[in-house]
Amino acid sequence: MVEEHGNVAPIMIPKGKEIGKVRIDVPYQVVTVLANLYPWLSKGKIAVVTRRCDEKAFAEYFKRDLMDKSRIVMIGLACGKDQIARCRCTDPVPSKVHLGEPNKGVEKDDLAEKLGKMPPAERLDFWVAQYRKCNKCFGCTITCPVCFCDDCVLEDRTFVAEKGIPPGMAFHMVRTMHMADKCIECGECERACPAEIPLLTMRKMLAKDMKELYNFTSGDEKIVSPLNTTLDGEPMEDECHEC
Repeated sequence: MVEEHGNVAPIMIPKGKEIGKVRIDVPYQVVTVLANLYPWLSKGKIAVVTRRCDEKAFAEYFKRDLMDKSRIVMIGLACGKDQIARCRCTDPVPSKVHLGEPNKGVEKDDLAEKLGKMPPAERLDFWVAQYRKCNKCFGCTITCPVCFCDDCVLEDRTFVAEKGIPPGMAFHMVRTMHMADKCIECGECERACPAEIPLLTMRKMLAKDMKELYNFTSGDEKIVSPLNTTLDGEPMEDECHEC
């Protein structure tokens, strides 16, 4: 990140150019930005300052052949304690640390623990009340680094027929299940949500279920998804599938 005129934003810097005032304490998902630029960067290597969540996002791109792994040079950034606490991150240290000092992750998400102890009906009431705040801004999908489908199923009336605001529960359940084998728990969806819906907590609870039921953790390049089909009903291929 580079700070200029009081603002902080990601920047791509050609080799040999002066970097300027650098900030590494802003949890900006640079993978999301790079994904939009990548088709126009036809050659050469790309060095990316990479948090652990960025590293896991890259893994999801690599195993779907959406990016060429040989072109990406990761500069590992260990998050500080304050950032880890804000993100409620349980896995904050990249494979190789080049910047920062490694710190332990948090042990649990307090809200997830509380919801897990509720009876199912009471837990459902909680989520229904939360999702009724949604204004269907699509901020959660736009900022998500692993939301890389060409055609968003949330805009397909076959799956999400409801009109108006707030959208029906199908909108949120489709989104949640579609991220079940991809979510890297970066928290971008929750930070982007103007209604302050605890989306990261939902993702963490689903990730826990995926681990317990299928021994699957997203963000691992070598692990194939346990899901057998896409939302289109087509068999999921081992390689080159964009969903």
